Amino acid sequence: MNRQTCSFHRGGLMRSGIVLLLLYMIVLPLDAFAVNWLERDAVSGSWGGLRDSLQDQGINIELTYTGEMVRNFSGGVFNRSGSVYHDNLDLQLTADSDKLGLWHGGRWLVYGLRNHGALPSASLIGDLHTVSNIEAADQFIVYQAWYEQQWLGGRLSLLAGLHDLNAEFYITEYGNLFLNSSFGIGPDISGNVTASIFPRPGLGLRLRVQPSEQVYMQAAVYDGDTATRAIRRAEGRMMIAEAGYVMTGGAAYKLGCWRHSADRLYAGRSFSGDYGVYGTIDQPLFEFDGSGKLGLFLQYGWVPADRNSNIRYAGGGLHLQAPIPGRDEDVLGLAVARADTHLDAETTLELTYSLVLTPWLSLQPSLQWIDNPGGDAMVRSARVGLLRFTLQL
Repeated sequence: MNRQTCSFHRGGLMRSGIVLLLLYMIVLPLDAFAVNWLERDAVSGSWGGLRDSLQDQGINIELTYTGEMVRNFSGGVFNRSGSVYHDNLDLQLTADSDKLGLWHGGRWLVYGLRNHGALPSASLIGDLHTVSNIEAADQFIVYQAWYEQQWLGGRLSLLAGLHDLNAEFYITEYGNLFLNSSFGIGPDISGNVTASIFPRPGLGLRLRVQPSEQVYMQAAVYDGDTATRAIRRAEGRMMIAEAGYVMTGGAAYKLGCWRHSADRLYAGRSFSGDYGVYGTIDQPLFEFDGSGKLGLFLQYGWVPADRNSNIRYAGGGLHLQAPIPGRDEDVLGLAVARADTHLDAETTLELTYSLVLTPWLSLQPSLQWIDNPGGDAMVRSARVGLLRFTLQL
């Protein structure tokens, strides 16, 4: 039976709208006539010069609201069509020790995150990849809070604190366009172990060495269970290392490995930890007249099949900058992701277009087709549509 559901979480959506409207009403009059409204970097402007003054002193404040409607047209594990709305509010404060007149090479980040709304993959689709990379249970947390110290002109750095592993490891620049979660970090990690990633990173320590402009090496260790944010021996540690070669023009080739030290029970057997390897590629292909650029990205991740449900991951796609003449900031993308399980493979195809309307407002529709949702060949393919908007406040 095909069931219909529609969950807009009206109360929460209304509260979010009221908060945003109040913020807007407070800050807009401060410099309403200073800069053309549509040309501002943020909808609230420079707060009467306060924001610019803080930036000059080394303090930068960013407030971003992301809202998204998700529609499952048909299929999926639950065989349920319907629409849901969810949102994400980010507040980031960064500080630079040099500009603050303190010492050389220091940088802080404090990042607050509020998630609210429905869980489209968990409630409508049941897919492994997760159709939206902002899907999370309701929460209001300190998402990241770290300090980084650089030496030798940035060639050596050490970072400590609450840190999102996926901000620096297992990423592709071209893959960041897409809304499906797997194009951010593969399910070979996110679907198998507790890692320091969205929606709840943990405490970590990261060392990065960059001997040349093109070559870098980095390694990190994180708390093995980010749900508690308490460091306990039984939770183990998540360790990861990555090396990369990044060329002028955007080409990047990266190879990484990881290990989680916590004891693991799978299929009635006990294992001493888990591990895996991964690689990513960003490859510019060619440029068109004007600002049009076509690029390719690839991802691959492997883990041992004896202790994991998601045993292999492969993804890749095309990224076209300025697909329409005169729309230099717009991006068109087509990508595919495949996660192999012991039963079958789930494959997701995503077509998306990022439309930049102003420096502070963008719209991004996405169409996704999911074959064998949940890695089950007996489940009908899901057809999903998403519409995301992002406001820089």
